[in-house]
Amino acid sequence: MKRFNIVSLALLVVASFLFNQSALADAVEQKVWIKPVNEGGQCTVTALFKGDKDNCKNKKAKGRDDCAKDEGCVCSRKEKHIAWQMDGSQSFKVVFDQGDKNPFVKDGSHECNFKSNKKGKLRCRVKGKDTPKGMYRYSVEVPNCESAKLQLKLY
Repeated sequence: MKRFNIVSLALLVVASFLFNQSALADAVEQKVWIKPVNEGGQCTVTALFKGDKDNCKNKKAKGRDDCAKDEGCVCSRKEKHIAWQMDGSQSFKVVFDQGDKNPFVKDGSHECNFKSNKKGKLRCRVKGKDTPKGMYRYSVEVPNCESAKLQLKLY
């Protein structure tokens, strides 16, 4: 009987571990592809969500009704990363239009400085449990181009 209880407890621990791992893995890093488009002598920045797994399809995100893929909107949750990538190696920066409402890590090893590297890439981690859920509006600025206005949906 004692051996049965130990085996049952071990199975319960393993099952609970596997369940928690799948619950934690329900969101993946999202990517926004940035591209400057030059039409008629005027440069504008376009953005597009591109990825194998769309976090907005997660039940907790409640869909894409207010978050358009073709306008670069992505859904994420706390502690996950968001990456922006430029076609080519042109630099860009991310500027939040909501003042101090920055959902990304501000200091330490995961600090987001909002400027792309020399290869046209930027990757930031969403802050932890104190980050409010909701829509975050921001701009992607490319030198000599009209900025793209984007959204990030945190759930």
